[in-house]
Amino acid sequence: MDVTRKRPPFCIGIGCSAGGLKAACEFFQQVVEKTGAAFVVIPHLSSEHRSKFSTVLERFTEMPVHRVEGEMRLEKDHVYVLTEDRMMIVEDGRLKVRRRYSTEIINKSIDIFFKSMAKAYRENGIGIILSGMGHDGIEGIKLIEDYHGLVIVQDPDTTDFNILPQAAINKDDPHMVLPPADIARFLLRYLEVQGQSELS
Repeated sequence: MDVTRKRPPFCIGIGCSAGGLKAACEFFQQVVEKTGAAFVVIPHLSSEHRSKFSTVLERFTEMPVHRVEGEMRLEKDHVYVLTEDRMMIVEDGRLKVRRRYSTEIINKSIDIFFKSMAKAYRENGIGIILSGMGHDGIEGIKLIEDYHGLVIVQDPDTTDFNILPQAAINKDDPHMVLPPADIARFLLRYLEVQGQSELS
């Protein structure tokens, strides 16, 4: 089988922390069409117990949802969720995972993934910041924009925890600021247009 046929042309990274599960469910509930993209969710998780993030997310999407505990190849119209106590990058169409070091007291998992995605997918990398606390992801979205990718941030007024989205807006100039369901609808239109451009 030619693996390049299944390799997604777009990678959509979704970073969140507190309150992010609710926002992610609202987002995926509206992704009702095949986009050909791979969706990678990077939530901040407690390292002390097994996360149910992917299990809950499965109820809100028809796409296959994977807990990423080891190296995996990205496929179109699949959802990949980072697991607890892990850090992840994307390289050569594959997700690569390592344990979070004991020295990594501040969780920078969103930044680490977004930076790798920006380098690997360049203008076809899409970074989304949802509900959360802290400032993880700010460096990552700047690099995504440096490579001419797309950055979308959840409207802080629609979040349970607005520090992360507000910091992303203050530190950067995202292309769109929308509620989760509208982010999904915008992406469907955006990816459709991009697909048509590639065919023309």
